[in-house]
Amino acid sequence: MNIFWNSITGHQRNIERLKILCREDRVPHSMLFCGIDGVGKRLVAEAMAAAILCHNHVDGTACGRCPSCQALLAGTHPDFFQVVPDENASSPIIKIEAIRQMQDKIARLPILSRQRVVIIDDSQTMNEAASNCLLKTIEEPGEQIYFILVTNSVMALLDTIISRCMREEFAGLSSEDIASLLVQKGLSAERANYLASFADGSVRQAILLNDEEGMSLQQSAMRFFSACVDKRLDMEMVWQEGKNFDGIDKSQLSQWFSFLIMILRDELVLYSGSPVKLYNQQDIAKISKFTGRISQSKLTAFLKLAREYQGRLRYRVASRLMMESFVIKVKDLLEE
Repeated sequence: MNIFWNSITGHQRNIERLKILCREDRVPHSMLFCGIDGVGKRLVAEAMAAAILCHNHVDGTACGRCPSCQALLAGTHPDFFQVVPDENASSPIIKIEAIRQMQDKIARLPILSRQRVVIIDDSQTMNEAASNCLLKTIEEPGEQIYFILVTNSVMALLDTIISRCMREEFAGLSSEDIASLLVQKGLSAERANYLASFADGSVRQAILLNDEEGMSLQQSAMRFFSACVDKRLDMEMVWQEGKNFDGIDKSQLSQWFSFLIMILRDELVLYSGSPVKLYNQQDIAKISKFTGRISQSKLTAFLKLAREYQGRLRYRVASRLMMESFVIKVKDLLEE
């Protein structure tokens, strides 16, 4: 459990705004922390919860010494509650039972602090019943209860929930910040900088890349784009790509699309001559040779298509059929 603001990398503007709310006793009872995975939203939510519950917070920061802070660090605070997705389900989901259990727990008065705090992590995974159940609670939360919803997809939440929360947007981390965190985890500076260039602002993405499987997905995306440029995208490759991704985990498939999107974005940057920094810093020579071989308009359409199919992964889809459909669409696009 993180209770200190100064242990968080980046997001200084977000942190200063939140500290002011704590210092001036203007914390809203429902907050929504949103941004891509792996940027530290959960760590910020924990530090915010600690500041709210702290008996002697200083300048909007938990003191770290009072009984409340000590209980949080020990994981035994009776007024701090968490709701997380059920990892045993076929796909991570927050069910209505979890929300009802939380409601039962917060029905009593605070025990150790003057308030109670609930963090709902990955709140976008709430099913409809759970969302409607939560809505009834945050509509009239009471003076002693605070909710912090953490999500990577605001669009997956009910509009009625969004409208009742103070929204705090978290941007991706800089490559320098990600590299620094990776070095702290024991990686060499060279390796950390390489992974950070592909991380798209997410430490989690960088960590996933640091295994053989992650790099294999990046290389697969590069090979696929190379086949597109060299006009080797035929029906045999359609079926082969479908077979390659048959049964693959949706998070891995989403990562593959992320790598492809980075390549397409870099190609558009090179095509336009923009000074914007490329994601594929280590592979500039490789992707530079592709520049100009697919028109800018087709690259833009290709990028839109990749983002569309990555978005479909939020729903129940068969990986193999989806990949076959995607490759066929790309083949038709490039042959127009």
